[in-house]
Amino acid sequence: MKQLLGLVALASAFVPAAFAQDSDALTVYGRANVSLQSNDEGNGAETDVVSNSSRFGFKGSAELENDLEVFYQLEFGVDLADSEGDAVTNRNQVVGLRGNFGKVMIGRYDTFLKDSQGSIDQFKDYEADLKSLFRGENREDNTVTYYSPEFYNISFGVTYVAAETENQDDGVSFGLLYGDEKLKSTPVYAAIAIDRDVAGYDIEQLSVYTKAGKFKLGAALQQFESVNGLYDGDGYLLSAAYPYNNWVFKGQYQSLDESGDTDASFSFGADYHFSGDTRVYTWYTGRDCDIDTYTSRGCGGAAGVEQDFFAVGIRHDFSW
Repeated sequence: MKQLLGLVALASAFVPAAFAQDSDALTVYGRANVSLQSNDEGNGAETDVVSNSSRFGFKGSAELENDLEVFYQLEFGVDLADSEGDAVTNRNQVVGLRGNFGKVMIGRYDTFLKDSQGSIDQFKDYEADLKSLFRGENREDNTVTYYSPEFYNISFGVTYVAAETENQDDGVSFGLLYGDEKLKSTPVYAAIAIDRDVAGYDIEQLSVYTKAGKFKLGAALQQFESVNGLYDGDGYLLSAAYPYNNWVFKGQYQSLDESGDTDASFSFGADYHFSGDTRVYTWYTGRDCDIDTYTSRGCGGAAGVEQDFFAVGIRHDFSW
């Protein structure tokens, strides 16, 4: 809690000064996302208040000479439920340059593979988040990331992850992107991403997102192998969302196979949007666990267990 109060005090002192110098130089933004959640991981249901990746941050840019622009982002996770542990954590925090050559940034940031997934995950930040079964959801320290300009809606990117010790190999996450992940300028978004020596895994992943009438449909295929050769597997994810008036109805299925065993997750839910910034929601996730290793983060090696999760919550996004 002291960390959170310190961050608020910093914002109170810093924001007015920044706006006094240049009203376009700084954006303060955040998300408050809290739910009342019932968790049954196979040993009976428990009720908890959960902060779903609530966050607070600063971002901005300034023009330089030769059509260059410097930009920065300082983002922090905030646990609004104030559970045990740190109430404030580090998220994406970078500084970089962008121009006709594309953009390059240095600091702590999502790897290319994590960033390339776009909007396929309809339950991101919740129990059914893609990372509950898949690998590769990494936000790494000591990174340099480059994204190229688009050419016929195609671009490429690469994240270099510097090793912190001499006993650890440097990692790289790279691949190709096609289209607009929001589906505003292209009818299809697709990405091919590859990790090598990132967080102990080699991964290949294909992500696709498109429209069919009012439906938004997503799919992902992933295969992985641990660098030490002990674990390997493959999986897929299918998602759909359908808007109706102020409602968005959505569903998602995810499966992970390893050595003939399968962990699977099925979710459905609905969001009611009061505005573009505020929504209330409810969702259910059921998970069948068969894999007896810790490869699957969601099941955590709890073979032969069925898990159930149910939540109602509110999310508000803000910026100024």
